[in-house]
Amino acid sequence: MKQLLEFLPLVIFFSVYQLSGTTVTVGDVVYTFDGIYSATIALVSATLLQVVIVKLAWGAVEKRLMVVALVVTVFGSATVLLRDPVFILWKPTVFNWMLAATCVGWHVVRGRCLFETILPDEVQMPAQIWSRVTIVSTLHFAMVGAANLYVAYNYSMDTWVTFKLWSGLGFSLLLILLIWAVMGPHLKEVANSDENNNTTTF
Repeated sequence: MKQLLEFLPLVIFFSVYQLSGTTVTVGDVVYTFDGIYSATIALVSATLLQVVIVKLAWGAVEKRLMVVALVVTVFGSATVLLRDPVFILWKPTVFNWMLAATCVGWHVVRGRCLFETILPDEVQMPAQIWSRVTIVSTLHFAMVGAANLYVAYNYSMDTWVTFKLWSGLGFSLLLILLIWAVMGPHLKEVANSDENNNTTTF
């Protein structure tokens, strides 16, 4: 449920952008949706609301979500106040490159893979497997950041907005598959070893 909630701001961002040029009248208030700027306002609002919902429903907000909210608010506010979409265009790249740097820094400074601290303690892996996870995740986040800039500067705003929506889900699934490809074989070996150890011979 919490994971699905994370994609809600992206869906709202995409939906509001599609309303560009539409005028809505509520009582004496008349508002015309202004493309990327209205969509950005919606994205910032939805992200902050997401933080509040997570806090009320689960009692604590993950640091990653707080960083997302901070980056979205800073870059989104700059886009709206300065009337320049470049800031919101760069937001996914900055965030993903921050994640890549965090993966490397965490491993270098703490001597552990970032995901080793995120996953349950029951998940035990040799050091070389965790190192591979760090390499794969770092390259993944760096690639996602670069892909965002490529689309932003080589295609239309409409294309970028669509890319932002679907890449958020697609790249998340890709990262899960990549990490599973690295960790999966070892997890199976551990499971088979445990089964053999628990087998009693009569």
